[in-house]
Amino acid sequence: MSEIYMYSKKIQPTYHIDSKGSVGEYYVIYKTNGGMFSIVSAVLCHLHLADMLGIIPVVDFESSKTTYSDGVIDGTSNAWEYFFEPVSSASIANLQRAKLALYPIEYYPPGYNYSITYEPDLYSIHSKYIKLKQSIIKNIDDQHSILRPSQELVLGIHFRGQDLRVAPAHWFPPTWMQMKAAIDYSIDTYGYKKIFVVSEDKSLVDLIVKRYGEMVIYGDSYRTTGVNAYHEYPRKNHMYLLGKEVIIDAHLLSKCHGLIACTSNVAEYARFINNGSYMQDLQIKNGPNSSNPVLAKYLWNLKANLPS
Repeated sequence: MSEIYMYSKKIQPTYHIDSKGSVGEYYVIYKTNGGMFSIVSAVLCHLHLADMLGIIPVVDFESSKTTYSDGVIDGTSNAWEYFFEPVSSASIANLQRAKLALYPIEYYPPGYNYSITYEPDLYSIHSKYIKLKQSIIKNIDDQHSILRPSQELVLGIHFRGQDLRVAPAHWFPPTWMQMKAAIDYSIDTYGYKKIFVVSEDKSLVDLIVKRYGEMVIYGDSYRTTGVNAYHEYPRKNHMYLLGKEVIIDAHLLSKCHGLIACTSNVAEYARFINNGSYMQDLQIKNGPNSSNPVLAKYLWNLKANLPS
């Protein structure tokens, strides 16, 4: 078994080596579960490993389906290529002809931090390999021009609710009282004139609009109240559109002047591509929920109603 040293941590990726000591022609990256930026973060880590090993990477979200797999979109059933350009000139077809391909362990490889902003080497890997499709870049540019028609300071808000309140082992989202206090403080301190809101929960967006009125701007992402958007299929290509919308939202968050967010991969990715340019970056950390599915259903509501 070959060994790789990284950040003073010795890690041992799981892969097969042929009799000549070769680790194969291609490094095949696959991922079947998780939200968009859990997936993208894991891919980034594997791309870093492939780069270190000098092996051609291939992202295969066709053989292994992901949360966003939704049939054929723009001529491909590889869900990675719904949103991003291929990471190399190699294709899934090449793998069938390869003498040996490296299939590392699924999900995050050992030795990497789940918060990608703590992995400085990933910035260059992101620049090298992660390229959005031109159609999505256009959507981001179009929405950015609509949401920010002036040069006024914009505060980005990522406000999670709904399923995150009961998800086992996930970090608790903010309460409305916490978010309201953080927004009020930020406006008073930094002088923001606009608030750009990202949330999957329509009721939370409504709360912010009710309090801050015409200051509030938001995109046209799909939102629900009391229903997990990933557990329904109300429109054509719904899973693909959910992925596209959260990518656009994260990029728009990265273009704001400041950020308020709970612990989430969406905010972490916005922070990552913003690369330290926020004038304010406020994280509301309420700690993780229980890993026990029964306890996890009740702990957020219990904590939210206890004195601070």
